[in-house]
Amino acid sequence: MKYILFILLFTFAYTQPLQLTPQEKKILETHPLTCISTGLWAPFNLLEDGKLVGIGFDYWGLIRDRLGIKNGCKTAKDWTQVLTEIKNGTADMTIASQATPERLAYAAFSEPYAKYPMVIATKNSVGFIHNIELIKNKVIVMPKNYATTAILLKHHPYLTVKYTDSIDKALSLVEKGEAFATIDILPVIAYKINKNNFESLKIAGSIPEYFYVGIMMRKDYAILLPLINKAIKSITEKEKNKINKRWITIHRQQKIPSKYFYALLASALFIFIFFSIWLLLLKKEIIQKNRIERKLKKLVNIDSLTGIFNRHMLDATLDNEIALVERHGNPLCVIFFDIDEFKNINDRYGHKVGDSILKELSKLITKTIRKSDVFGRWGGDEFLLILLETKEEDALVFAEHLDKVIQEHHFKQNVSISCSFGVTCYKEGDTRQSMMSRVDRYFYSAKRDGNNILKKVEYET
Repeated sequence: MKYILFILLFTFAYTQPLQLTPQEKKILETHPLTCISTGLWAPFNLLEDGKLVGIGFDYWGLIRDRLGIKNGCKTAKDWTQVLTEIKNGTADMTIASQATPERLAYAAFSEPYAKYPMVIATKNSVGFIHNIELIKNKVIVMPKNYATTAILLKHHPYLTVKYTDSIDKALSLVEKGEAFATIDILPVIAYKINKNNFESLKIAGSIPEYFYVGIMMRKDYAILLPLINKAIKSITEKEKNKINKRWITIHRQQKIPSKYFYALLASALFIFIFFSIWLLLLKKEIIQKNRIERKLKKLVNIDSLTGIFNRHMLDATLDNEIALVERHGNPLCVIFFDIDEFKNINDRYGHKVGDSILKELSKLITKTIRKSDVFGRWGGDEFLLILLETKEEDALVFAEHLDKVIQEHHFKQNVSISCSFGVTCYKEGDTRQSMMSRVDRYFYSAKRDGNNILKKVEYET
């Protein structure tokens, strides 16, 4: 019983506002905060249904609750407006920024509430970049006035950098081949590649520098920083992990407990005695490279919302399976489907409910298919199922089974859905493009005939 009481008291202490002195309360009362942010730096700050949300706002929400701050945050058209308003005093603070020499002239910064690695985004054809020196003669495109750009040029001034107005534009230029790479922090690059379907892009490596995210405040309001820092220090690891899990698709490695650290250190010293320095360094580099490659591979192949394969992975899988079919002659079919009237669901219930349905449907299909089948999100509310070693009649039966499973499922939001299906199988001479074009025609034929329709295979001569 005493342990339960302790847990309740501990939870209560960390969910209540901080205990502030009369002087600290007076400082907050005499310095009401006007917050400003853009919705252009996902997943730190973005607009959903007209509301600013993201990693930064989750942290700011915890800080506000700790300090009892009631004011909201106004939306700026771009980052330049944020900096200008803080410099001019028409706004007091913004929720996700890092100090630069230029900003320190008119602003003050809290202690960081999070830090993230900076990564390099390139086209898929580029190999693994284990050292930034490898791209010193390449064109890198970066958003102007961003702290990430300032950090990069401070530590690597020899790089060839061209400027754009946003990270979305930078990624677009890389995709078009007008620049070799862009660099930003891991959550931003991962979110943008998955959310905007940059199918030809990937994370090819990282740089040694980290981005430390904190609160940026006009300089004459620096008296508030000790209170802000006090609130930041009170944020628990559980709260931080919850925020990261919500917005970031790749989990950070947990810190090694100190009681194991010294044992690992002793082991490292033992290895150092019996092996030469160059072998140890080589082994460490190989392990680190493999770990990063595994994480990056997962990051670029998984849809960030549903947790299933994304279009990039589906394209690569279908190309590979067609090559195997041509070699061995095994049957191969695909099922393409979407949610009927999904736009109406978003319009009526909101995008959060729509996203929830996409995730629940993905889990339902994953539980229904075989382990050998490949299932992923094609884009929006469209999905593709690749059926290996499957004949035409079996693919049709399975599509009908999926249709029944979906209609009989009770979604948590009490929203009933149905799907329309197109089915086709490999025929001699097919490519990924020809198979997808054919199944797309059957699918849209089904949509024209009315929702919840299964369009059967019709081989063309």
